[in-house]
Amino acid sequence: MPDRSGSLGRVRLLALAAHLVLSIAGAGPSIAEEGPREPVPAESLPEEKTSTVEKVMDGTHAFLERSILERVIRFDDFFGSVKTEDARQPDYLLRWQNSLRWDEGGRFKYRTSVRASARLPKISERLRLVVSGENEAEPVGARLPEDPGNPGFDRTLQNTRLVNTELRYGVIRRPEVDLFLGAGARFVLPMETFVRTRLLYTRRFGEVYLARFGETLFWKDVDGFGETTEISVERQLGRNTLLRWANSGTVSESSQGLEWGSELSFLREFSPRRAITLAGGIFGNTRPAAVVQTYRILSRYRQNFLRDWLFYELEPEISWPRKPEGGYTAALALTFRLEVVFRGSAAGKEKSPGSS
Repeated sequence: MPDRSGSLGRVRLLALAAHLVLSIAGAGPSIAEEGPREPVPAESLPEEKTSTVEKVMDGTHAFLERSILERVIRFDDFFGSVKTEDARQPDYLLRWQNSLRWDEGGRFKYRTSVRASARLPKISERLRLVVSGENEAEPVGARLPEDPGNPGFDRTLQNTRLVNTELRYGVIRRPEVDLFLGAGARFVLPMETFVRTRLLYTRRFGEVYLARFGETLFWKDVDGFGETTEISVERQLGRNTLLRWANSGTVSESSQGLEWGSELSFLREFSPRRAITLAGGIFGNTRPAAVVQTYRILSRYRQNFLRDWLFYELEPEISWPRKPEGGYTAALALTFRLEVVFRGSAAGKEKSPGSS
């Protein structure tokens, strides 16, 4: 376990930062302010045998049963995640993110990244071009893979500077099943190439549980063959609240055995324009010894402001990376991000994520 000496003050500081984030967010509008729940049609229930309470219960049950998948997609879309993609995504989507990170040593680090995707309907409705780029590696080394098999985003314990492009062919595009084949290149000297196939299967259990299984097989001319397995379970705690337990493991010819990670997240939407994530995770590998390499807890507040396409994030965090000689040292950091989102369709203009 991590050494707690000197960490208590940092944890209190992180708790204070999280409290400030929640203070910024405020209580948020109530469920009633977002609009009434859809009632059960009166003709479907005998009026003389159905009380008001029963009608509310039935209406809530029907709403949750219909909306659990849409709610998960909405959270991932709002926070800019590529783990879940809506089959109805627009013809083009571009996210330009700029971040300024402060760490405990008083150092500031600036980072910018771009992610873009565009459908190519004149060639095939199933083809999509994806481009990713950043000026330097993400300072945080331990996190769950965002896009397994894609260079720079597929490793649990390592992230590298990259500019790469990929052409994807969607074999199956349904809310429950997403299967695509991809091939691309990373723009370095000499150029690196990769191919992959990814399957994401989603299954609902009851009205509030959702399970997802992902399997990615990839080959990169530098790292060789590898695979990533993802398993997550999500529970809807309310109309605007989600609890997620996500797990991932990656093994390849160049990895340190099995690189794995597990993260528990609490996601709360205050309004269509404001949301917060509280998360804690552990990350490690199995070679040369099966040990935990990093512990990490964080809070992330994200808000859409001024324009539908403009967002900012505030993310305080504390991590405990393992030292080479053993033991763990606490590290506190605070990151501010500003993101510009462009999205739309050739058929007409679409709203940005988070717009009401």
